[in-house]
Amino acid sequence: MPEASTSNSKEQFKTLGLAAGLGILGAIGASAFLWLTEEGQRALFHTLPANLGLEGTPSWWVVLVLLVGAVGVGAAQLLPGSTGPSPLGGFHFSTPLNAVPSVLLAGLATLVAGYTLGPEAPLIIVGTSIGALATRRASPEVRAAAMLLGGVAGISAVFGNPFITGFMLLEFMAMGTAPVVLLLPVLVTLATSDLIQVGIFSFHGLGIHSLGVHGVPAYHHLEPGALVVGAVVALAAGLVAVGARRCAELVEHLSSSQRLLGLGLAATTAIAAVFVDHGHGHLPLDQVLFSGSEGIEGLLSQGSLAILGLLLVTKLVAFSAALGGGMRGGPIFPAIFLGVTIGVIGHVLVPQVSVTAVVVAGTAASAAAMLKLPATAAMLGAVLFAGAGAAVAPLAIVGAVVGMVVRLIVDQRWPSTSDELEGVSS
Repeated sequence: MPEASTSNSKEQFKTLGLAAGLGILGAIGASAFLWLTEEGQRALFHTLPANLGLEGTPSWWVVLVLLVGAVGVGAAQLLPGSTGPSPLGGFHFSTPLNAVPSVLLAGLATLVAGYTLGPEAPLIIVGTSIGALATRRASPEVRAAAMLLGGVAGISAVFGNPFITGFMLLEFMAMGTAPVVLLLPVLVTLATSDLIQVGIFSFHGLGIHSLGVHGVPAYHHLEPGALVVGAVVALAAGLVAVGARRCAELVEHLSSSQRLLGLGLAATTAIAAVFVDHGHGHLPLDQVLFSGSEGIEGLLSQGSLAILGLLLVTKLVAFSAALGGGMRGGPIFPAIFLGVTIGVIGHVLVPQVSVTAVVVAGTAASAAAMLKLPATAAMLGAVLFAGAGAAVAPLAIVGAVVGMVVRLIVDQRWPSTSDELEGVSS
């Protein structure tokens, strides 16, 4: 018995050591991918147009970039692995190494060109490939665990807060889609990954991608009216998020045998958004294209219902087409942008209620309806607007609950044709 106990202790320490190492490597790999994405966007949308003597970023130039991005994704589909599984099918922590180049090329082409998806799915692939390479001679069980831990480190880099990823994994474990035995290794991975971001001693870190939204009006006191209006906003946000997902499933079904059709739909809807919102509506590109995370602050001060409604429709359509049309990225940040947009609409309609209260509820609801991860969605809503005050927490919880209920009711009445996002692909 003592020998067995000693052996088990050694294995546990080995696992924790592996988790720490993968947290470091995963964070470095994810930071490199984010850097490439940001530098690519800056080059295509700012530096290159300026060097060519163009004034600002003309709509025709943006269209050209979008078309080049679609061609890049199409080229990636010809590589082994054919850009991997659809983001509609789950969080994929087991993508084989031979598919990684095509997935990352498609992810870079999608994100750099400005399509309406977030970076979380490619970041997971960066981490899982590091985990697979680090344990390529180990047993299949160890390799699978290492890929999960590496993927955790990768996605954690974009949230800027390790507890969001921790909540996500806890929900996976509660549903039985991730092994509970990896709870401690996951925490170690999150800790070392975060150290790489924030720095330690003389190492100043690679930089945090903070989710916090600046310029949000303070909100320190919860009012009953805010709960009522917030619940209504959450209902609308949940329905919009589920609608976006179902539209994406339809696009994926239509383009399942004709990939060019899916890429064409994604490009066409993004181009239409550019001409409608950027060209005629004079909205900034960080609201019209990209994941939307950079455009939230400016959106909070928008007071025109016509512009907000137009942005909501075009963003929803472009997001759905990209998600189901073969582009590679994640759904979290675009869903959050939709929720914030609905929250701002709610504030314009009922100006007596703080914009902070309704956007928090809309954010949490849209994330919960898209992911079916209510605790993670509530955490996202609270963290995004934490700077406004502690009173945002109840609204985030209400929004997450309403969004989750909406998703459950819709799924029960009209079963989904694709796998659920709440599972960990294995």
